[in-house]
Amino acid sequence: MRRKLWFILTLILLFGIFIFPTMAAEKLYKIAVLPFDDGSIQERWWRNSWDVGKGISDELTTALVNTQKFRVIEREQIDKVLQEQRFGASGMVDSNTAARLGKILGVQYLVMGRVTEFSFKSNGGGIATSKGFGLGIKTTNALVAIDARLVDTTTAEIVSAVTGRGEKKQTNLGLVVNWNAIAFGSSEFRKTILGEALRDAVSQLTDELVAKTYGNGPAGDSVLTGLVAYASGHKVIINLGSGDGIQPGMVFTIHHVIEVVRDPKTGEIIDEVTEPLAEISVGEVKEKSATCVILNVFSRRYSITAGDIVKSKR
Repeated sequence: MRRKLWFILTLILLFGIFIFPTMAAEKLYKIAVLPFDDGSIQERWWRNSWDVGKGISDELTTALVNTQKFRVIEREQIDKVLQEQRFGASGMVDSNTAARLGKILGVQYLVMGRVTEFSFKSNGGGIATSKGFGLGIKTTNALVAIDARLVDTTTAEIVSAVTGRGEKKQTNLGLVVNWNAIAFGSSEFRKTILGEALRDAVSQLTDELVAKTYGNGPAGDSVLTGLVAYASGHKVIINLGSGDGIQPGMVFTIHHVIEVVRDPKTGEIIDEVTEPLAEISVGEVKEKSATCVILNVFSRRYSITAGDIVKSKR
């Protein structure tokens, strides 16, 4: 009897270790954060030694990862797609272009926005050293403000506009900061009141994004989008796997992009013309890919090729 009880307890423990984490992972939205635009800031007191827009988007990316409520795309992958698709040096896109970018990255949501305030004003005197710090009596005020838009990449709809704001003040006998000797996002930067203001702004923005995203329903209710990675005969491999919540038996439709539509002035992609080709069913699932078989063929005008878009059926 005792051995049977231990056997049952062992099964429960294994179920909790392997099954529950998988179920939780399936409920996570996949999201990407584009480099923020800082071009509207007129007083660029840091003299372009920092890329503030990218630096803040990196801070937001880290904060979203730490919530454990999202699967977040790495910045290197985003930068590569931005360059390949000619989205512009700033990375700023409109909601229609975001939908196209989101499909390429295989995400359900895209965050884009701008830094509206990034100021550090100090009154008083002090001497800064070559190592970045010195002593002096000063009164300082740091202010960071960020505006962001959350875009549903399936519909190109701006789901929500959110803001983050952080402000810190300090008046005492303390350190005078030589910003040219400090790297953006470094441990030294985080110790400053500007670093504290930035953390407050990013934290507020993160809380708003979590609330707005999951206020639209569980992640399992959304349409998953990805790309065909390989196709031969009736076998199709897509770039979505267990890490994206893919399970055997899920059904996807394949869409071939006939032509992308670009803005005649900016050259940015604003829409695309597609044609549904086939319906596929997931068989074998790996961490970053899934092998599928073709169930139905809608059109033979185009062959299924790598780069075609796949969308899950609800």
